[in-house]
Amino acid sequence: MKFKNYKACIDYLFSLERAGIKYDLNNIRTLASLTGNPQRKFKSVHIAGTNGKGSVASVLSSILMEKGVKTGLYTSPHVRDFRERIRVNGKMIPKDYVVKFTEKYYNDIGKITPSFFEATTAMAFRYFAESGVEIAVVECGLGGRLDSTNILKPLVSVITSISIDHTEYLGNNLKSITYEKAGIIKKGVPCVIAKLRNESAARIKKTCRERKSPLTESAKSVTIKVTAEDESGLAFNASSEYYNVKDLRLPLAGSYQPVNMKTVFGVLDVLSGKYKIRFSESELRRGISKVTKNTGFDFRFRAVGKNPYVICDVSHNTEGIKNMRDTLKRFAYKNLYVIFGMMSDKEYRKCINELEKLNGFLILTKPAYKRAAEPEMLYAAVGNRKRCVMKPAVKDAYAYASSKAGKRDMILVTGSFFLVSDFLKIYKTKWLKP
Repeated sequence: MKFKNYKACIDYLFSLERAGIKYDLNNIRTLASLTGNPQRKFKSVHIAGTNGKGSVASVLSSILMEKGVKTGLYTSPHVRDFRERIRVNGKMIPKDYVVKFTEKYYNDIGKITPSFFEATTAMAFRYFAESGVEIAVVECGLGGRLDSTNILKPLVSVITSISIDHTEYLGNNLKSITYEKAGIIKKGVPCVIAKLRNESAARIKKTCRERKSPLTESAKSVTIKVTAEDESGLAFNASSEYYNVKDLRLPLAGSYQPVNMKTVFGVLDVLSGKYKIRFSESELRRGISKVTKNTGFDFRFRAVGKNPYVICDVSHNTEGIKNMRDTLKRFAYKNLYVIFGMMSDKEYRKCINELEKLNGFLILTKPAYKRAAEPEMLYAAVGNRKRCVMKPAVKDAYAYASSKAGKRDMILVTGSFFLVSDFLKIYKTKWLKP
């Protein structure tokens, strides 16, 4: 098969979503075998969690890069470009590689009928192997136990948080979801966890004992002291078993980032202790401060405009929105206008309930994506409809918000990655750099 161009190839890959999610490891094992089992040719850090995966993965990747380690980074989803998902030393996978890989394995993909994520995971691992990646930082796409990335045997397994999400695949309670996340813990491989609810922590500890996996509870072993914060990020001191560094600067805002930084230093301690991969103070300082530049990680509570404030945030579950609410307490604004859109298979009712606690004005809209919920569907979940309108497209929602918001107000664009992606296509500002 020969594709006319890169866009035709990407359209084909996204069409694989119609096959649906195959929540088992059969397809990815077959694809991995056909592509030479590339996952065996590089070391890895494997990260699962409901929220926080992207921040932890990106900061770790940036620190490894600053150490001079050839580093792969696999995250999802993307905001503006599919190639954001697959990077080596910060550079996105080339378009021609995406096309050549897909053409080469087109017939195999047709026979196996993998999902989009299965196919792109195989692509990422093959690209890492061919690029000579030394350590890849790999984020789970869904759950953990049967996620396509779980064919890795990592240096360390990481669990950032556990809450209710993807209930159709992972179950509708913490016990079942924790079971799925714990599935990334491998026999004898160290595990690092963030602060978890008691029920989840107990389950993880039990799994680690059973699999003889040394456990690091970063909430207990690492101290993060925030010394300053604003819309551009935070300054903090970090103290752990192997590191004691002051005045680190993270260009990511959010009340939850200190928790993520504890997780990062928990992983660094494991790499330093068990694997003797030590990091200098300058490597840590550069890696943390240059995370957005090195990895392209962005739009987790990102201020993109001022007078009025314009904030982009890809919170697409209730835990994420609760975290966002905490972060908003640090901002001074008069009126809040919330542009919100979400996928129809997400828990949008609970998310809207959390958003209404902000006492802002809701503008419900629909990203240009087939799984997006119709505004009418979202509207049915709203409690106070006097403080809510529906707009058919993101450009209409922003036009309405900008016509209402004064200089002392805030426009918050939140929900689906696809919503933020559509917004960025129409929003022009000097604050946004490619």
